[in-house]
Amino acid sequence: MRYRHSSAENIMKKIVILLGSPRKNGNSERLAKSFATGAESQGAQARFFRLHNMNIQGCSDCRQCWSKGKHCIVADDMSQLYESIDNADVVVFATPLYWYSWSAQIKAVWDRMLPYMSDKAKTTVKGKQSVLLVTAGDEREDVFAAVLESFDRSASLLGLKLAGKICAHNVYDIGDIEEGNWLDQAKDLGASVGKAS
Repeated sequence: MRYRHSSAENIMKKIVILLGSPRKNGNSERLAKSFATGAESQGAQARFFRLHNMNIQGCSDCRQCWSKGKHCIVADDMSQLYESIDNADVVVFATPLYWYSWSAQIKAVWDRMLPYMSDKAKTTVKGKQSVLLVTAGDEREDVFAAVLESFDRSASLLGLKLAGKICAHNVYDIGDIEEGNWLDQAKDLGASVGKAS
């Protein structure tokens, strides 16, 4: 799927949303959908990837990035993500907190971002906006410390610009995200990020 826009919409924001939860329509996905609703209200276009349903292998650190004219020599579904990320203005990482960090599904994507750091890179994510949406069943807010450090350091290394973060705690069962104002926060953040530049 390619982003559609007419000549009157050339400045429309293109947003890639990576869903890192294996649970369909869970709390982190609901948060991401609310973000997308806000962004689309400003004319942005969001594209979702449910990582659990994709074949994305882990990085082997072979350092063969771009050796065959493409990001990675591994032939799997990550090629779809590379193409969409290359064409996006905003990359959203939506994940539940697993063992105080990323879910396995989304961690594999982070590891496979290595081609963008290669001195042979033909494309870059530098200057693109990034958003973190993370949920946790834990009641304490400090449980996000590790995933926040990973996100901040990784985004900085890649040259991604921080557009916003939401860390929703005390949400475990499907539907818990409806309590409080997490979804409103996500919608507001999406509307802010989705404004045409």
